[in-house]
Amino acid sequence: MDTIVTELINSGTINGEPFSEVLHKSLIAHRIITNPRVIKCGTYYSKERGHFRFRIQCNNQKECPVCRTRVADKRKRQLLKEQMDCLKEDGFVYMVTGTLRHRKQDSLKLLQGKLRDSVKRLKNDRGWRKLRQRDMVFHKTVYETVYGEKNGYHPHVMFLFGTKDQNLNKTEIKETLNPYWRTYTGANLDVLKIDSIVTTYPYKDWDYNLRSIFKKMNDEMKERFEKPTLEIMLLCYDHLPDSSSLPLPKSIVIKVLKEMNQNQSYYLGR
Repeated sequence: MDTIVTELINSGTINGEPFSEVLHKSLIAHRIITNPRVIKCGTYYSKERGHFRFRIQCNNQKECPVCRTRVADKRKRQLLKEQMDCLKEDGFVYMVTGTLRHRKQDSLKLLQGKLRDSVKRLKNDRGWRKLRQRDMVFHKTVYETVYGEKNGYHPHVMFLFGTKDQNLNKTEIKETLNPYWRTYTGANLDVLKIDSIVTTYPYKDWDYNLRSIFKKMNDEMKERFEKPTLEIMLLCYDHLPDSSSLPLPKSIVIKVLKEMNQNQSYYLGR
């Protein structure tokens, strides 16, 4: 058991095979991935006439761990550069997090629909347009979902933006946007000023920090699990001889991953 875990953490492989490819096979085997093109990702396509072969890439970053891993570094570098350039030019970077009021029995499909609709309405409101005019350098939007047995699904959205406006601050951002958000969702926005480069946001679901994930998974106080953690749990059930200490039953892990693949959004854009 320790050998497999150590190999996974230190080299990102299981029995010598890349982690993302092992995970891809596991998600297919448990019918979490059902999209035919995603299933074929990584296989070779040969033309009937001729000798040319190429490896299929589905480019479905939401469902496919292989493509998700392939593009992670490029996207992270792009975001880090935007933050760095903004801070070097005496700008400021803010992260605004929006949540929803929800109940345990609410489905992820229902909550994601409400969240996306709330984001769309917020971006059409006067407050958002007002902020866009405050010498904004860049902004990104990403959705993330965590799951816990106590409270069910907890989807939320994060807006990361940089500005050169010296007079803009956390209080003004919250006072400008929060009334709209609270009207749509019944919840409040959280605003954080970033003084250094954000190295993980918004790539938690692309960037598998295996050591960190195992730490979270073994933390008895951990009540909410991100998608990468759930996927690691699934591999533990598949490859470790004794997985009785894992915090969630295998049936729950499979059920939640299916719903996340079907409904979770990874939109990242302006």
